[in-house]
Amino acid sequence: MTVLKPAFLIPAALVVGFLGWWLTPHYDAEDENYYISVLCAVPQQNEQQLQKDMKNVIEGSNSDYALQKIHFVPGLAARVIDNWKSLTQEQQQQAALSNHACSQLLMTNK
Repeated sequence: MTVLKPAFLIPAALVVGFLGWWLTPHYDAEDENYYISVLCAVPQQNEQQLQKDMKNVIEGSNSDYALQKIHFVPGLAARVIDNWKSLTQEQQQQAALSNHACSQLLMTNK
């Protein structure tokens, strides 16, 4: 049985590490803040409907003549919704009163 040499193991470990990093979704802070503002703008009464409502707002805001259309990212929406769900009931009620309070709570709760 041959022993794996460090000359093979080190590059292989680097490649595996790079692939792991590459395949992990990375979201821009600007995009995340946009999704937070969209979540704060849609009614939050029905949690099952949140992602559909967010998709309608994000993709519905594209103009027909836009050269670069904004596409909905379900993973980012799920991440923002999970942040919303992690707020306490009192924080959710406070966030429902104003979009500014909602945005502040979700941005500090990332």
